[in-house]
Amino acid sequence: MKKIYALFLFFPAVLFSQHNNNNLRIIYELTFQIDSLNPASKASEYMFLEIDEGISVFKSQTVHLKDSILDSKSPQGIFGISKSKFNYKIFKDLKNEELISLYDFTSYKYKIKTRLPGLTWQIENEKKVIIGYETTLARTRFKGRDYEAWFTPNIPIAEGPYKFYGLPGLILEIQDSKNHYHFKALGIQKIRNSVIILDKDYTQIIEADLKVFLRKIKEKPSLILNNPGINIPKEGMDKYDRNQRARLQYENNPIELE
Repeated sequence: MKKIYALFLFFPAVLFSQHNNNNLRIIYELTFQIDSLNPASKASEYMFLEIDEGISVFKSQTVHLKDSILDSKSPQGIFGISKSKFNYKIFKDLKNEELISLYDFTSYKYKIKTRLPGLTWQIENEKKVIIGYETTLARTRFKGRDYEAWFTPNIPIAEGPYKFYGLPGLILEIQDSKNHYHFKALGIQKIRNSVIILDKDYTQIIEADLKVFLRKIKEKPSLILNNPGINIPKEGMDKYDRNQRARLQYENNPIELE
């Protein structure tokens, strides 16, 4: 799947200087540790941050490809896409200071709408170059983790991957102090499409309800397979539960600890 991204990597300094009024897509590689006690459990995925006049969406490569295929005339192509560890889309509306998170659990689709998190940044004097841009170091704490971020004032957009924002320039790299979650920009692309929040199919809940649901599907993973149009025998559901519970016991390191 990684070879797909050769099409997306441009010379970022030239791209932004020539197209600074256009919508942008930043491609990040996210390296993450699945088991908090096992450094060998690290994996990686490509992630997209798409920015459009004060609104952004952050999503995995897999979610992006899935959406593109479902919008096409050949939706059967969706069966060839690998599964993502991150089944969400995170929208940041900087104008209205809103954060909208959409979670897709196959048979269950949930939406959480809150204010943007109030991040307090400490800007340092350290510099380094990332994909052709000079960046400056900044630090913050968010949801139980301490982070260091590298942002570039040469792209004066107060955006970043995941729920990070608020610096005087685009965040090109950010990682927590234990290096369990590390986002690093690989390239920037100009895009034509606008960022549109399509959330009509999602049920609005609060974070506490989402945590309850996540506990339920950890105990009985086959809940997400519930579909009136599909009849799965009990033996199949039980086998799915056993296999998923065995796997999930090692997936104990969420990005948000608090």
